[in-house]
Amino acid sequence: MLQQIVSELERIRDTERAPAMEAYMKNRFVFLGVSATPRKNVFLSVKKDWTQLTDSARWDFIDECWQHEARELQYIAIDALLSDYKKRAAHTDLPKIEFLLTQKPWWDTIDLLVSHVVGHYAKSFPLEFAKTAAEWESSSNFWLHRSLLIFQLKYKQQTDLALLQYYISRFKWNKEFFVQKAIGWALREVSKWNPEWVRGVVVSENLQGLAKREALKYVAAV
Repeated sequence: MLQQIVSELERIRDTERAPAMEAYMKNRFVFLGVSATPRKNVFLSVKKDWTQLTDSARWDFIDECWQHEARELQYIAIDALLSDYKKRAAHTDLPKIEFLLTQKPWWDTIDLLVSHVVGHYAKSFPLEFAKTAAEWESSSNFWLHRSLLIFQLKYKQQTDLALLQYYISRFKWNKEFFVQKAIGWALREVSKWNPEWVRGVVVSENLQGLAKREALKYVAAV
């Protein structure tokens, strides 16, 4: 299946588009030059094969995609996961998910995996997630910190506000752009239905700069 995907991506690659895609990702990855819609169509052409794989074979496929040089293959892996993860999630998935979060990490893969895959896993297997979340919290990897800040993005009114504020308090000291952005992003989502709580958190946590601007984007300034 992987070879079929690679062959098709090679066939439709756009060498003129690739440099711009690489520049957009700060030249951290090699791109074939295949944009989102045609790439997703490539996955759709093999989706039936994907659905018939065993759980073990599915993760083997994802790992093979992750090892490939072309960034589009990591996107294909995420396309595959997101296509049916709510049906196929297993309590043993978290170490594999953590691997994806810490290998070749950048916002383009992290944010999709966290908001959809990690978010669903945390709801489905709260005890298992809580144990690993404690390890992520003490990790030096800021991508794991970002993950803890944004895994509830799709929860809406089911967001655990106390837990979110706890992580904000834990990580607000880190001036890394992607951490500060995550704090603001998470609060901005909550502000859509609970702006007063967001105002209170901005004040009580003394948020400044990017985190504060993002948090208050939809509410009156504090």
